[in-house]
Amino acid sequence: MSGVRFSVVIPTRERAETLRYALQTCLDQNYEPYEIIVSDNHSSPATKAVVEELASPKIRYIRTSEPVAMSVNWEYAVAHARGDYVLVIGDDDGLLPHALPELDRLANSRDMKALRWSPAYYTWPTIALPGQGNYLRLPMSTVLEEREGVETIRQVARFEAFYTELPMLYNAAVRRDVLDELRQRVGRIFPHPIPDVYSGFAVAYVSQRFWYTTAPMTISGQSHASNGIATLFNRGRSAIDREFHELNARCGLYSERCVPDLPVFPHVPVADAFAFAKRVLFPELDVTLDRQELTRACIRGARVTADEWPATLARLRESLADDIELQRWFDRELAHAPYHPPPPVELRPSQLGFDGTQLHLDTAAWGVMEVAAAARLCEQLLHYRDRPIHYDTCGAESVAARTIAQWMAICDERERTIHQLHRASSELLAEVQLLKSVCDEREAIIHQLDQRLKAYDAEVHHLLQQLESAQRRWSVPWPLRVLQPLLRRIGVRRS
Repeated sequence: MSGVRFSVVIPTRERAETLRYALQTCLDQNYEPYEIIVSDNHSSPATKAVVEELASPKIRYIRTSEPVAMSVNWEYAVAHARGDYVLVIGDDDGLLPHALPELDRLANSRDMKALRWSPAYYTWPTIALPGQGNYLRLPMSTVLEEREGVETIRQVARFEAFYTELPMLYNAAVRRDVLDELRQRVGRIFPHPIPDVYSGFAVAYVSQRFWYTTAPMTISGQSHASNGIATLFNRGRSAIDREFHELNARCGLYSERCVPDLPVFPHVPVADAFAFAKRVLFPELDVTLDRQELTRACIRGARVTADEWPATLARLRESLADDIELQRWFDRELAHAPYHPPPPVELRPSQLGFDGTQLHLDTAAWGVMEVAAAARLCEQLLHYRDRPIHYDTCGAESVAARTIAQWMAICDERERTIHQLHRASSELLAEVQLLKSVCDEREAIIHQLDQRLKAYDAEVHHLLQQLESAQRRWSVPWPLRVLQPLLRRIGVRRS
């Protein structure tokens, strides 16, 4: 074993602006015996300038003499690795801060030919798909178990499991002797045009058994220059897509004839990598590709125009030419399938939040604009950096069931709280209604008193008028006129 425990390999081509942040995540590790290999696929000077600017002794910079296919650059890069374990990240991907210390702890505690993990998933704001940027998917479970390589290959080939269940070098640390054996068997580690998917089948087969965890160690990034986005979702509309196919052809890397060369994710790249791996690496293995499901998936999801549809159907039929029964099945059931526009690309779900196993976030709301900031956000949410991860070995279904039960308990508690608040608000509303009726009653009394006061005012006014009239009638001249006859009588009697 060498003095280097891990080799973090970053193949890159003309992506200095994202490479800078990918390297920052690799340098942000509380760990010493590791190296970072930047394999520059004949880029402009900006790529080397980023490496020189960081000036880290951890980074080894190498460069191809001419532009080569992605798989050739991967081969060149991994050939320079000195670590006991090798992992590959893209130049818009990142390592999480806890990754290398945790991988070392796991490797020291078990016989580990390969360890596959569930990467976090991040779409840069610059991704070449409108509306799909600023998204982070973060696995929250921590299952750890050992899996059978051949059984995993079988499930993926039948499209019963997603291809990331395989120990690809994009989401796995692979012991260097496994890679050496692959090179001895086939002549190259990456002899296929899609090196990441092919490596998953190859490592699963050679290692026979591999360790599997749902805890994330890396971030899989998708930026404006991602090859997968260009070749699968923007086929024929991108210089990156054109260069990808041109360099593969120049380097003698072609798709399998039994797999239609159509932009259908994930079925076509998975089928192509599997068919090649079975042909050159494990022809004796009793594992077959579900070609009917592959064909149906191409009918459902080929990203082609209506004008391209007849040629698409012809290409599908031609891919089945090696199996007459399959071709007859196609003629009977799918040869006249109508064209339907491809479904919209949805890397970012419409519903964010926690789904029971993963957390879905809008990274713009957190001020995250690049992968190094996304890695720091993951650490803030996971807190794996300063303590060993506590793994659950009871299986993913049990973890999911327990997580769902916990969230159901939380929901029940919140429902009780809402019920209490509703009851309190109902009581408060009753009190308000009572107060309103009292106020209405008092307002009626006040209105009655006001009417009575107005009546009293009118009555007093009438009395005042009567008094004034009486005062006029009982003034001094009037009594004298009344008394004069009386006085005359009194005077007569006296005489």
